[in-house]
Amino acid sequence: MKDKREEEKKWEAAPTTSQKKINIFNKLKFPSESNTWGMLFFNSSKTYKYMQITINSSTLWRKISLTMKFTFLLVLLGVFSSYATGSYAQDEKMSVMAQNATIEEIISTIEEQSGFVFFYNSEDLENSNKQSIDLSDGDIYEILDHLVANTSLTYRVDKNYIFLDKKEVAAPQQQTVTVRGTVTDQDGFPLPGVTITVEGSSRGVITDNDGNYIIDVSPTATLQFSFIGMQAQSVAVEGRNTIDIVLIESSQLLDEVQIVGFGQQKKGSVTSAVASVKGAELRAPVGKLSNTFAGQLPGIISVQRSGEPGYDQAEFWIRGISSFAGGTSPLVLVDGIPRGLNDIEADEIESFTVLKDAAATAVYGAQGANGVVLITSKRGRAQKAKISYRGEVSYLTPTRTPRYANSYDYLSLYNEGLINDGEPALFSDEILELYRTGADPDLYPSTNWWDALINDNTYNTRHTLNFRGGTDRARYFVSGAYYGESGYFKTNPEYDNNARVSRYSLRSNIDIDVTENTLMRVDFSGQYLTQNRPYESTQDIFDRISRIPPYLIPPMYSDGTFPQHPSRTNNRQNPWVYLTEHGYMKTYRSFIQSSVHLEQKLDFITPGLKARGMVSYDSDNNYFNSRTKNPATYFAEGRDDEGNLIYRKIEDEVKFGNPASSNNSTKKIYLEAAIDYSRDFGPHFVTGLLLGNRQHRQLHNDALAFRKESFVGRGTYTYDNRYTVEFNFGVTGSEQFAKGHRYGFFPAVGLAWNISSEPYFPYELLDVVSKLRVRASVGRTGNDATGGDRFMYMPTFGDSGSYAWGITSGGTQNSKTGLIENRFESPGLTWEIEDKRNIGIDLGLWSNRVDISVDFFNDERSNILLRRNTVLSVTGFRQNPWQNFGIVSNKGLDGSVNLNHIIGDFKLSAKGTLTYARNKILEYDELPQVYPWMERTGKRLVNHGSQLPLIAERLFTEDDFNITTDANGRKQYELKDGLVGTPWDDKTYPGDIKYMDINGDGLLDDKDRVYDPDGFHPQVPEVVYGFGFGLDWKGLYFNAFFQGVANVTVNLNSSASVFQPFYWGLIESNVRQEIVEDRWTQENQNPNAFYPRLRISNTGNNWTSSTYWYRNGNFLRFKNLEFGYNFQKELLSKVGLSASRIYVSGYNLHVWDQVKMFDPEIGNSGGGGTRYPLSRTWTMGLEVTF
Repeated sequence: MKDKREEEKKWEAAPTTSQKKINIFNKLKFPSESNTWGMLFFNSSKTYKYMQITINSSTLWRKISLTMKFTFLLVLLGVFSSYATGSYAQDEKMSVMAQNATIEEIISTIEEQSGFVFFYNSEDLENSNKQSIDLSDGDIYEILDHLVANTSLTYRVDKNYIFLDKKEVAAPQQQTVTVRGTVTDQDGFPLPGVTITVEGSSRGVITDNDGNYIIDVSPTATLQFSFIGMQAQSVAVEGRNTIDIVLIESSQLLDEVQIVGFGQQKKGSVTSAVASVKGAELRAPVGKLSNTFAGQLPGIISVQRSGEPGYDQAEFWIRGISSFAGGTSPLVLVDGIPRGLNDIEADEIESFTVLKDAAATAVYGAQGANGVVLITSKRGRAQKAKISYRGEVSYLTPTRTPRYANSYDYLSLYNEGLINDGEPALFSDEILELYRTGADPDLYPSTNWWDALINDNTYNTRHTLNFRGGTDRARYFVSGAYYGESGYFKTNPEYDNNARVSRYSLRSNIDIDVTENTLMRVDFSGQYLTQNRPYESTQDIFDRISRIPPYLIPPMYSDGTFPQHPSRTNNRQNPWVYLTEHGYMKTYRSFIQSSVHLEQKLDFITPGLKARGMVSYDSDNNYFNSRTKNPATYFAEGRDDEGNLIYRKIEDEVKFGNPASSNNSTKKIYLEAAIDYSRDFGPHFVTGLLLGNRQHRQLHNDALAFRKESFVGRGTYTYDNRYTVEFNFGVTGSEQFAKGHRYGFFPAVGLAWNISSEPYFPYELLDVVSKLRVRASVGRTGNDATGGDRFMYMPTFGDSGSYAWGITSGGTQNSKTGLIENRFESPGLTWEIEDKRNIGIDLGLWSNRVDISVDFFNDERSNILLRRNTVLSVTGFRQNPWQNFGIVSNKGLDGSVNLNHIIGDFKLSAKGTLTYARNKILEYDELPQVYPWMERTGKRLVNHGSQLPLIAERLFTEDDFNITTDANGRKQYELKDGLVGTPWDDKTYPGDIKYMDINGDGLLDDKDRVYDPDGFHPQVPEVVYGFGFGLDWKGLYFNAFFQGVANVTVNLNSSASVFQPFYWGLIESNVRQEIVEDRWTQENQNPNAFYPRLRISNTGNNWTSSTYWYRNGNFLRFKNLEFGYNFQKELLSKVGLSASRIYVSGYNLHVWDQVKMFDPEIGNSGGGGTRYPLSRTWTMGLEVTF
C-alpha cells in the first residue's frame, strides 16, 4: 500500500480538463450500441448536479452501466468547481461503519463524508459480496484496501478522484510501464491537445494545457505523436518512463519540404538548384532586407552601393549577369504574389528561397530568366497564444570616412602643379602660413567639409510585436513593427533636413479550416513610411563635399553670416548652406497588400487531389512634398580698420514659399487558379500541377493597364525514394510583342538519383555517407523586360524636333524637320531566351551533421532585346530600332557547406557558401574593329563608360629620359629611343603615366585601347563567398559571419574631379589626402606612386581612361557578430515568460581590402567614394515571449 501511495503522490497538480477527460476514457468502455446513461451524479462539497446525455456507441470501449455516475460534461463542470472548493487531503482521517452493505452503499457513505468522487462501472460491482466495515480514523488508502479485499476490484487514487476497475482475468497480461513526458514545439513552447496513440491499437491520450501526458503501455510499444500543422513522430518506448518530444512544424518545413515555384515538394524529390534559409538568419540592424543575404545563400551576388536611409537597398543578381541590355533583376514573390523584396520585415519571414536553374524557374516563363526569389511569411499554429516582442537600439558610424587636404597642403600642391608646368608659384609663403596657422578663419579658412556637414555617428531603433496561435480550426499570425533610422547630416534647428526614415508595418495571416477538406487563408499587410532628406539630393551634397576647395570659404562666418563665393557655380556653392538652408523634401508612402486563398481537397474524386485559387489586391500610394528657401549670402573681401569683415552681398534671402507636391499610385490585381495532385502508391510518389494566373497593374498616370498572363504545368515521379523525374513548363503572354509573338513556351526537365538509397550502396558506408544524391536539369526560360519601354514593336510619331537625313557637303549631318518617327516599327520582336543547364550533387556526412551541396551551371541567353548600335544616325532614325540581337553565356558554380554538431552541452554550427559566375559575350551589335582587343564579342560584360582604357604599365622615371640642362639650370627631358610618349600633351615628363603600345606601331592612340584588359575585372563581382560559425553552451551563444567578394574592379577615374586635382581649376576641386601623401615628385620618384606628377593644365595623358586608375575591389568583410544569452525556461516560468534572450551584435564591423580610401562595396557608383557611406553598427537587443 505504501508503494501505491507514493506512486499516487507523484502527481503534484490536479489534472487539467483535457487530461481528466482522457484519464476517464481510459477507464470507461462504451457499449456497442447507443445507450442512454442514467442519472449521473457528481458529488462536490455536498452539491449534486446531473444531466442526461446520449453518446454514440463504440466497439473500442466496453459496455457501461445505465447507472454510471458521470458524463464527460459533468466531469468538466466538476473540475472547475473543484478548483473553487479545493480538494480533499488524501492523508485526512475519517471513520466508516457499515453492516452487511453493498460496495455501492459504502461508496455513498465515503462520498458523503468527504470530497472524494468515485468512478466505476456498476456491472463490475453486481456480483460483489456485501461487506461489513468498522474503521476509525483511517486514511483513504486503508479504507480502499479493506473495500476491495477479497474482490475482483482494483483502485487508483488521483487527487480526490477514485477509479474502481475490474481486475483482468484473461490470459496473463504483458508487463506495462507508465510513460510520462512533455510535448513542445521547436521554440520550447508546450503543445496542448497532441494526440499520443499506441501503434497498432486505438488506445491513446491527449496532452494537457502544459503539454504533459501520461500513458500505460507495453515496454516494447511504439508511441505515435500527431498534431495539426506538425510533423508526426513515432518513438519506441524501449522500457523508458519519460519521453519528451519536440514536434517540428510540417507546413513548409525547410528541413523536410522544399518551397518551389507555385508549391512545395519533398526535398528528396527536388531535381532543381534551390537554396533556402530561415527568416531568422536574415535578421540584421538594417532598413532593407536586400542588404542581409550577401554570402548567406549560394547563387546570389549582391552589392550595396549606398547607406542612405530609405535608399540603401542592395543590387543583387542570381548567378550573375547574362545580358548587356535591361532586365537583369530576379523575380520576387511574397507568398506566391509578385511584390517588392523590401516590403516585408525579416521578423515576418518563415523562409527565403532562391530558385536558380530552369527546372525551378521554367514555371515562371518569361519572368524566370533572371532567377526567382520566393519569400514565405509566417503563419499561425494550433497552440496557445504566444506573444513575442523584440526591441533593438543601434549605434551607427561610417565604415570609412574620406580624407581631404587642408588649405595649406591644397595651395602648396597647386603651386607644385604650376611649377611642373613651367609657371611660377601663385601663393607666397606668407599667404600659405596664414592658412596653415588658421589665425583668421574667416578670410583664411581651412575647412574640412566632411567634418563640417557630417556627424560622427547616428542611431536607429526597431520594435516588433508578434501574436501567434490558434486552434485546430483557425490559426493566426499577426505582426506589427516599427523601424526608424536617422542620417549623419547636421541639421537646421528650425526644421528637419536630415536623411531620415520611419516605417510602420503590419501583417495579419489567418488560416481557417472551413470544413475538414476546405482551407481558407486571408492575408493582409501594410506599411506607412515617411522619408526625409535635404531639398538637394544627398548625392549632390557629397559631390560638393568632394569638389569645393578647403580654402575657398568657411561654412559660416564668425558673426553668423552665410558665406558664398561670388562665382556661385555648382562646385563653388557653400555646401553648408546647400545642406541646412535650402529646405527639405518629404516622401510619404503607404501601401496595403491583401489576398484570399481557398484550397479544397478533392479526395472524393481521388486521394491526393485538391483545387486552389487566389486573388490579391495591392494598392501603393506615394506623396512627395518639398519646401525650398535660400538665405542672404555674402562674401568677405577683407576687414576694416576696426577688424570687422567687409562683405559683398551675393544673394538676397528667399523665404519659404508654398510647398511643391506630387503624388502617384499603383494598383495591382493578381489572380491564380490551380489543380494540385500528390499521392503515394507504395514505392511510387507522383505529383502534378496545372495552374493559370493573370497580373493586372494600373499606374496613376497611365490610361492603359499593364497585363500579363501565364499557364503553368508540372509533373514529378519518384520511385522508391531513389529516382525522380520532373517536367515543368510555363506559357507566358506579354503585351510587349505583336500578335503572333506574344506567347512563349518555356519547358524544363530535371532528374535526380538518390545513390545512398540504393540497396547495393555499401552498408558500412552509411555511418559516414548518410546522403549521396545527384541532380541534373535542362530547360528554357524567357525575359521581356527592357527597362520600361512599352509596346516596343509599335512605332511612335511626333511633330517636334528634327532628325538627321544624310550628310551635307561640309560633312555634317543634314537635319530635317516635320513629322518624325520617334520609334521605328519592329513587328518581329520576340522573347529573350535563356537556355539553362545544371548539374548538382548533394552530400550528407555523419548522419547529415555535415551537409554539402554543389551546383555547376551553364546558361546562354539569346535573342537579347536591344536597340541596334550599328544603325547610323544619318539614316533618319530618331531612335535606333529595337531588335532581338545578341548572345551572352554565363557559366560557373555555387555551393554551400553546413555543419551542425552537439557535444554534450555544446552546440557547434558552421557554414560556408561560394558563388562564381563568369559571363561572355558571344554575339554583340558592334562595328568591325581594327584589332580584336577592341571588340566586345568574345569578352566579359564590362562597363568602362564612354571610353575604353589604355593599359598602364607604371610612371615614367628619370631613367627613361636623356636629361640636359638649359641656360637657366632647368632640366630638359627627351625620351630614350624605343619608348612611346604621349600624343595628348605637348611633351612627356618623368612622373607621367607610361602606357603599353598594344599594336606596336610606335604610337599611342585609340587603337591601343582594350575592352577587357588581362588582370582586371568587371564592376560587379564574379565571386561572392561567406563563412561563419556559431557556438551555444547552456543558453550562452556566440555567432560570427564573414562575407567577401573577388574578381571585381573599382575605377577611381569614374569621377574626374575627385582623383584629378585642379581638373576644374583652382576653385572647383578638392584634393584627397592620399595624393598629398603619395604622388610622384622629385623627392618621391616611385614608378608606382598613388598619383602621377601634378599639373594644372588639362593633361590628356594622365587623365585619360586607363587601368592606372583601376583598383582591386576584392574585399573580406566581418559582416556580423552576435553574442547573447537565452534564459533558462525554469527561471522564466516563475515570471510568466516562456522564452527570453538578450544580445549584443555588430554589423559591418571591419573590411579588409586594397582600396582603403572608401568602402570598396560602394564601388564606381560612388564616384570615387562620394556617396552616402555604409555604416558600422552596434546593436543591443531584447527578445521576450509570453
